[in-house]
Amino acid sequence: MKQLEKVTKEYLKEQLSTLGWIGTRMSSTNIIENPKLKKRYFWIYHYEMPYESAKEVFWKEEHKLSFKKAMDLMNKLKEKKIPYAMVSITLYRLGIKVYDYEKLKQKYPDIEFAVAFDKDTDEEYKGCR
Repeated sequence: MKQLEKVTKEYLKEQLSTLGWIGTRMSSTNIIENPKLKKRYFWIYHYEMPYESAKEVFWKEEHKLSFKKAMDLMNKLKEKKIPYAMVSITLYRLGIKVYDYEKLKQKYPDIEFAVAFDKDTDEEYKGCR
């Protein structure tokens, strides 16, 4: 992945002018096939933000977006032709019988889990939340 401090407003402007890209995915996982099993979170850095680089936005808890909020924002940015860069992660959900959470914790001590689907209060976006 490109060094985050290099993903600046100038970089976004360059992507738009030279490649015609409105949005660019820096690092992410695939779309979730079953949102009851896993949850996806996004971070979006765009040209109109008051930050100098994506380093100030990506992976920061205060900028973490749910699926719906991210899709709504990306659609709005595309509509207005505002360049942006996006990263995302996908987390295992709690409360799923097929996952051995203890084994996952042993293998990946820093692993983070998402809230169980039935306790998730985020709005849905085409079946995902």
